[in-house]
Amino acid sequence: MSNWTYQTEGIVLNSLDQGEADKLITVYTKEFGMMRLFARGTRRPSSKLNKFLNIFSYARFGFVSGKDSWHLIDAEDLEYFDEVFKNREKLFILGKALRFIERLHHGEGRDEDVFYLIKNTMDFLKAAPPELFPEFELIFYAKALALLGYLDPSSLGENLENLIGDNSFADKLLILDEEEKKTIDKAVREGIASSQL
Repeated sequence: MSNWTYQTEGIVLNSLDQGEADKLITVYTKEFGMMRLFARGTRRPSSKLNKFLNIFSYARFGFVSGKDSWHLIDAEDLEYFDEVFKNREKLFILGKALRFIERLHHGEGRDEDVFYLIKNTMDFLKAAPPELFPEFELIFYAKALALLGYLDPSSLGENLENLIGDNSFADKLLILDEEEKKTIDKAVREGIASSQL
């Protein structure tokens, strides 16, 4: 067993209580993709790491390889998203988006584009006005499916290919006409269907 310590920034997608005081957290990391980290003793009141392990926390994580799993040994906050956490609608949208990534992602393996899609989603939601939420969600799912290999952006036409073909969001690009919405919605439904095969 290697004692090498790894460090990466990541976003907590999920957390599951284990035993009396432990947690198993699912983190989407910049360098390693989606990982499950065993966090021993972090549910104890004396734990210094517990405050960094809330769902949707954006932090730097230190971990080592254990016998059967990765073991968390250190964490520190990198950024707060109070504007999202204090807004029920934004939090609901973020939760759905990140559960979608967790469900469809293939597992460990570096994929910075997906990491930045998640981070850019959180950044966008900090200041996004409610009128942009429907288009934002539609575009998020199309981008996620494209990055995960379930949707070919070139099948949408040049304008929409450019919109879907990266991991960023811009207010002016979220204004879609009804035909564009229908095209993206159809592609998203087909991408989700293909992911279940």
